Amino acid sequence: MRRWDDEFEEIDDDEELTDEDLAFFKKRLLEERATVKERMDRRVNDAVYEPDSLPDEIDQASRESEQIALLRIADKERKLLNQIERAMGKFDTGDFGICEGTGDPIGKKRLLARPWTRYSIHHKERLERMKKGG
Repeated sequence: MRRWDDEFEEIDDDEELTDEDLAFFKKRLLEERATVKERMDRRVNDAVYEPDSLPDEIDQASRESEQIALLRIADKERKLLNQIERAMGKFDTGDFGICEGTGDPIGKKRLLARPWTRYSIHHKERLERMKKGG
């Protein structure tokens, strides 16, 4: 299996994804999905854990704040997990590595940085400019 970590500068963004590349990204997404799921589950479990009793209102308020923070982080991880699942589905349709906005290939360097990405770097930059009103 290809290792791009050491060859990042040598990656040709214009090359089409090979079967070896697709296998690499699928493995990477599977690993990331497992990691994110584990972190999310741990945060939710930590958030719902209730100690027997907290001695005073300050401790209770502190615990509630901690629970809210853990659940917010878990929600962000759930959203990332959804993005990863969406990217995994693209292997079945043959759309992995294709920009949803333009239909053009997404550069390998971008996929290496964010294998769940939906857009090429150029389209994402265009979307961000439009969002800012430029």
